[in-house]
Amino acid sequence: MQASGESLASKPFRGPPSCGQSFSPTVVLPIQQGLRSPLVFSSSVEEHPRIDHYIEKYTDPRWKAWLEGVLERAFIYRDHIVKSCDSIGVPREFQFLPLVESAYNIQAVSKSGAVGLWQFMLNSIGPYDLQVNDWVDDRRDFWKSTEAALKKIKYNYSVLNDWLLALAAYNCGLGRMTRIIQSTELHDFWDLADGGHLPYETAEYIPKFLALAKICSYPGRYGLSSSWEPPVIWERISLSQAVDITILGEKAGVPPALLKKGNAELKYSVTPPGNTNYFLKVPAEYSDAVKETLENSELKLMEFYIYSIQSGDTLYDLSNHYGVSVSMIRNYNPRIQPRSLRIGQRIIIPCIRKVPPYSGRDRIKPELPGTYVVKDGDTLWAIARKYSISPEDLAEGNMLTLETIIHSGLVLKVPLTDEEENKRETALP
Repeated sequence: MQASGESLASKPFRGPPSCGQSFSPTVVLPIQQGLRSPLVFSSSVEEHPRIDHYIEKYTDPRWKAWLEGVLERAFIYRDHIVKSCDSIGVPREFQFLPLVESAYNIQAVSKSGAVGLWQFMLNSIGPYDLQVNDWVDDRRDFWKSTEAALKKIKYNYSVLNDWLLALAAYNCGLGRMTRIIQSTELHDFWDLADGGHLPYETAEYIPKFLALAKICSYPGRYGLSSSWEPPVIWERISLSQAVDITILGEKAGVPPALLKKGNAELKYSVTPPGNTNYFLKVPAEYSDAVKETLENSELKLMEFYIYSIQSGDTLYDLSNHYGVSVSMIRNYNPRIQPRSLRIGQRIIIPCIRKVPPYSGRDRIKPELPGTYVVKDGDTLWAIARKYSISPEDLAEGNMLTLETIIHSGLVLKVPLTDEEENKRETALP
């Protein structure tokens, strides 16, 4: 980019980042650290009716209030996103892309299932360090998702050598954008948009983004109020133990709402087990307090239920009652065998929500009027399946445990088969 005012919208930056060149625009206005909307626009934006339309729309008093609310929500993430733009090598204007994607709502879910600030679909996270499992949905991790989104845009640029086309590809897909360029032999976003070659959403996506980026880069010009609060600086702390972030926040003096917004990827208030290499994100001003709290072995930072297995219990029933998945229970009880639970066996269950003690499944014990002679190779599980009964009921009805080794010739009490049941009913007077 030249200092003469070449626009981001009209001319691509020279040399794709994938070639080993770092992005360093000639003209970058300094960050005003105290402003909610820092002046960081790196170039002028060319005039275009589509951009003018969105500038007029979002500076209308009805939309201006909405925009200020969105920027207020964005405040805690903005500093990190700006620094990520610099470190990854993309224009700083891209800090405003979540405005178009999610309105900076980290919990946003689109109609198509895209999630988070940067609206990642589940089938698009493969190339990036984003996990979705029982514990987390990293599409809501502002740190990881920001890095993934900006790297994705930068890769698009390395292929297309144009930032606007790279952004358009972020919206409609790199493969689709490449096919459009090849079929039209046009390599300019505005030519493609004005010529009707792009999907409608993509054709509007770029001017909407450029308009919002321009407004938010120069908030005073457009009548937006500014805040002089210092930016939120985030640090990541590696956890060697699972913690309840609500309890941790209370002990360390961190506002619970801030801690939850910073770790919105957590499906519960509980972090994953300590062997999963989870990084807790904490505002730098609270970092020392959090580390001291984590290192204090006398503090209890996680709550568990301790449950003794009763006859008929299954991990599935326990998971339903306590609101956790079966895999979570197994993570905290690695030696447990779901198919051979022992009566009296004690297990721990992470306290995700407050629930009353589990009193067992309400069930009617089956009658066992029939008999079965055990054959070689039989197991309680196989016999139970044969008679459509649970192994627990079969074992309990025969004064056995699930660990009992049954042998050939043993006579077990079992339910009647349909045929036996019909014969019994026919024989009744």
